[in-house]
Amino acid sequence: MFKKLHFKQNHQDSDTALRAVEDALQAIHAQPDADPLGLVTLLVAALRPQKHADSDDATRRWQYMNQLLATTPDYRQSLRRTIVQLLASRHQVSFYTESGLLPNSGFFSELHRKVVHKLLPEPCDDSDLRSCVSRIFSRSDDDEWITAIPTEARHAFWALLEIHASEDVASLQMIIEQMIESLLVLSHRICSMGLEPELLRAYPRLRDNESPFIAMNIELIDFIADFRRGMNGEPDCDDGSHLLVLLDQCVETVKKAHHSSMRLGTSMPLSFLLTRLSQHLDRLRLLVQVLTVRFRPDAPEELVQCWTEFLSGSLEGERRHNSISHHFSNLLSMMALRITDNAARTGEHYIANNAVEWRSMLRKASGAGVFIAILALLKILSGNLHLGLSAQSWLNATIYAGGFAVIYMLHCIIATKQPAMTAATLADSISQTRGRLREIEKIVDLVVDTFRSQLAAIAGNIGIAFPLAILVSAGLDMHSGTHIIPQEKALHLLEDLNPLHSLALFHAAIAGVWLFLTGLVSGYFDNRAAYAQLNLRIAQLPWLRACIGQRGATATGEYIANNAGGLGGNLFFGLMLGLTPLFGAMLALPLDIRHIAFSSANLGYALVALDFHIPFSALFFSVWGLALVGLVNLGVSFVLALWVAMRSRKVSMHMLAPVLPRLWHRIRQQPKSFLFPPATE
Repeated sequence: MFKKLHFKQNHQDSDTALRAVEDALQAIHAQPDADPLGLVTLLVAALRPQKHADSDDATRRWQYMNQLLATTPDYRQSLRRTIVQLLASRHQVSFYTESGLLPNSGFFSELHRKVVHKLLPEPCDDSDLRSCVSRIFSRSDDDEWITAIPTEARHAFWALLEIHASEDVASLQMIIEQMIESLLVLSHRICSMGLEPELLRAYPRLRDNESPFIAMNIELIDFIADFRRGMNGEPDCDDGSHLLVLLDQCVETVKKAHHSSMRLGTSMPLSFLLTRLSQHLDRLRLLVQVLTVRFRPDAPEELVQCWTEFLSGSLEGERRHNSISHHFSNLLSMMALRITDNAARTGEHYIANNAVEWRSMLRKASGAGVFIAILALLKILSGNLHLGLSAQSWLNATIYAGGFAVIYMLHCIIATKQPAMTAATLADSISQTRGRLREIEKIVDLVVDTFRSQLAAIAGNIGIAFPLAILVSAGLDMHSGTHIIPQEKALHLLEDLNPLHSLALFHAAIAGVWLFLTGLVSGYFDNRAAYAQLNLRIAQLPWLRACIGQRGATATGEYIANNAGGLGGNLFFGLMLGLTPLFGAMLALPLDIRHIAFSSANLGYALVALDFHIPFSALFFSVWGLALVGLVNLGVSFVLALWVAMRSRKVSMHMLAPVLPRLWHRIRQQPKSFLFPPATE
């Protein structure tokens, strides 16, 4: 009985909503002389679903409006007249040239404006189209339900209206003139951005060759003059094809500048400039297509698509115009892209694509295993000094940081550092393929190569650190005649690995976070070294040239610049591993770290200290805990790095979905490929 009443109530609500749409169209038809702003606002209110997440309700209302427009010519003609009057009677330039585009102001200036707007909203100016759009779509979630409506339904709406076929020729002329003015505004802004010193530094070829932005602006002025002659009835008008070619050249220049900045270093102003320049070029292209589409045979259909795409982007940008959260989101995305671009290039060196690289990876990881066993012993023995927590933490941090720096300078590899680097490489590949099925196999190959490389690095680290710890401990015990590690300390080391009786997994997750941040720090230092031309600055230091000569100073500058990210990241990671317990004490929290490679060495030292006389259950839980610690180390750092890298490239995580079935197929068909490289190149 309740279900029947609920269904009846929903049916009545649906009928009421559809009647509201029809009433709005009837009001538009019955009041031809009324203010078009109020009439359009009334129609949007009728189309707006009761719940912003109810896409079915929004689609049902929109499709019902399309049905009424298709079957009732009076409604269609009245609505077309109203929309044309609304556009023609308002100033449109700011809507075309600013809505959805990054502003010219800096981050903090724009943040200040948004905060002030939250406290004291801007006054409404009904003579400006941009302000009218804010009044019509007054709710912050309006762009969500509009976007949820199928693209075909939105296209059908504008195709039914046939704005370009309006009988109000004077109003259409005013709309076109405003678009032409907008073209000039956008073009001059693009020229200004194309001459910025930051862009010239990132892409020096712009200094030597004619700027495509200036050439595009000159062509645009000629195009506008020819377009106006065509509006006056002159034949053989410019169809804008040459202008679109020059726009393509501008877009290509922006892409080259971005790639060049990965080598020469980038900055927040440059990242902001390239993003804003791309947005303005896209907007200019859309407006040119809207104006010139009448020269092509499929004009009505293409005009509808261009206009719908433009309105969707502009409306979404206008709704977020005063959003503080979106402002911070844009900043974080640009910062992440600035750093992860360098991490992606570094990550390529952590992926073995063939047997030769795989064996090299294994050797480098084995070399790191030697140092890990030594560092673990030094850290254990430093506890015998009975220092205070602060002094002990700084001593441990020095041991870790110094050891990691030596490992890096000897070109050895610590396994857990790989995910933060390889995740950026994977995200970059996904961004380039954009989920196209024909290129999914490349992503699968990259995942397999990454997984195989990671296992090789882990095997090299643990395969040397664990047995070497046993040999070193046994040798020192024989030399001293007693255990260098007390049994109480050994039991404590075993207890630290027990996932049931300790916070081992929580501490492993903390280490994973530090590993993730290490990747960002490495990317940051690499970028700063390239941007600041650190090699040239060091090479010209007078005191350094006096000490080691010009050749030595140049070599020193090149080495430091090329390895700034690696050294900076390793020093940061070492300091964080040592200082985490101190942070925990300051915050009154049980903070510590567990790292799979060091934990494996600790297990070896503990076994020797206990003469291998430990219960099987204790050994089982220690080994199990060691495996889980490694899984958490790698999983946390990889997921965080992948999320940041994909977010920075505006790539959604759902684009990974097509990869999973292919990956499962590869596991079933070629399981050995996840462990060993192919026998042939």
